[in-house]
Amino acid sequence: MRSVLVLLALVAASPVAAQTPIRPGQTLTGRLVPTDQKFSDGSRYKLYAFVGNKGDTVVVDLSSDDFDANLLIADASGNSLARNDDGGEKCNARLTFVPPAAGNYRVYANSSAQAELGEYKLTLTRGPVRAAADTVCRGFGRVAGMIDVGQTITGNLTSDDPELTSDSTYYQRWILPVKPNQAFTVDLESTDFDAFVWLTRGRGDKIIDNDDGGGGCNARLVYTAQDDHPLRIVVNTASRPRRQTGRFTLRVKEGQSTTETKGNCRFTSGASAAQTAQGSQNASVPAIRVGEAITGSLTSSDSLYPDNSYFKLYQLTAAAGQVITIDLSSDDFDPVLIVRGDDLDASIINDDGGPGCSARISRSFSNRGPYRLLVNTTADPAKQTGRFSLSITQGSKPVQETGGNADCQAPRRATTAAAGGTSAHAIAIGQTQQGSLSRSDVLLTSDSTYAQPWTIQGRAGTTITIDLESDAFDAYLFLRGPGISGGRDFQDDDAGGNCHARLTATFPQNGEYEIVVNSADHYATGAFSLSVTSGSKPKSLARCNRNSQ
Repeated sequence: MRSVLVLLALVAASPVAAQTPIRPGQTLTGRLVPTDQKFSDGSRYKLYAFVGNKGDTVVVDLSSDDFDANLLIADASGNSLARNDDGGEKCNARLTFVPPAAGNYRVYANSSAQAELGEYKLTLTRGPVRAAADTVCRGFGRVAGMIDVGQTITGNLTSDDPELTSDSTYYQRWILPVKPNQAFTVDLESTDFDAFVWLTRGRGDKIIDNDDGGGGCNARLVYTAQDDHPLRIVVNTASRPRRQTGRFTLRVKEGQSTTETKGNCRFTSGASAAQTAQGSQNASVPAIRVGEAITGSLTSSDSLYPDNSYFKLYQLTAAAGQVITIDLSSDDFDPVLIVRGDDLDASIINDDGGPGCSARISRSFSNRGPYRLLVNTTADPAKQTGRFSLSITQGSKPVQETGGNADCQAPRRATTAAAGGTSAHAIAIGQTQQGSLSRSDVLLTSDSTYAQPWTIQGRAGTTITIDLESDAFDAYLFLRGPGISGGRDFQDDDAGGNCHARLTATFPQNGEYEIVVNSADHYATGAFSLSVTSGSKPKSLARCNRNSQ
């Protein structure tokens, strides 16, 4: 349970989102989705508004089987007035509120942990209702983050994670959004511990688990979702030895892979296992030596950190005490260089220490290593890709002061799609263009959707509305260009109604921008209409429902 002071601060600092009216005696259903507003603790919310009379008693209930419900009430200015987590029993929230004055009030339908998603019911009633005692919430609990089908995440299971009292093993929960009848394979791999993975529903009801189905001591489970309620992947270890910890890779792939039979795992604990694991890991990592420079490419098939940045791994062996300089540069993304080693108290991280936006680390190391070099990017914008150069030279070079390099002008090139050259499509304000999304367009490997860019000239401060309509696919669009670093303010799915996309945005700078025509569904293609008008348009409240098509 989060502290009251933290939650009150989160509400006061939250941006104002679209408010849905709710009246006493009304029950509304909704769904927390990845594009919803978030508090700074990573929990999502939807915002409702009601009119309260001074002295009236108002009872608000929020219930969900997908996430641990949390309720907050604030006045029209965002000043927090009341909150409740588990007062509705069974991890549901209920609060009784007496408005101090007649006026408008906000209700935040919120989750109790970061990354939680799913359906809920919100009920507002007038008059006293028995308030259930604050109950112990079982089944939800702490969440490590979210992972999508098609994504790979690296993490670390530590003694700070929750522990199963039944077998003294540590575990992490990861939220997995799914679609009805979607088949997927979950792989949990580690050279530090004997992997065990399970899949549960929102309240912790176990669906399936696996120990060694991924070969060796790795775990693999295969499942087909029955509906679109988000599931939870639990990263865990075998019960022996107890309290295992270490690094892991969690991967979710589309489709069903073969699960190996149990019996080929020979996991041993102690120093010998750690040495074997380290040797196995180093053997699979490409090496770079002092005096060598290599070029490579960061792609959407590389490993992904929880901050949604890709990375590639290299290993370095250097003479103890030798001063070396490691440089990482790219014309395609804003590079970040990370050095890890068993003798280092903490990772060495550099962003703009070299010329321009290049990363640079210059120092000596106390041991030969091997050390692990991570070719990485800044987290904003997310999922940057492109070519890079990594070099190691002997001797010291100047490193820019921490806090950023004034000479850094981060590349504007799009990072969501692979490089596709200059867009062959253009549109201007006031125009409507017809087009077709096809298999010859850029394929975004991160979510298996096609993308088609359209250039538009933008002027700082100009507000436009972009409409993307299609009867062939569920429209999705985003805007990119100078001054845009990603985020939900520059992308949209269904704001145009009937699964059409509508985005109202203001150009932050003068320059050339790209409107990217995209879809919400895998490999979707077909005809579309793209229009750009001056000024803003309201979002449609109609939900996307094309089951009849």
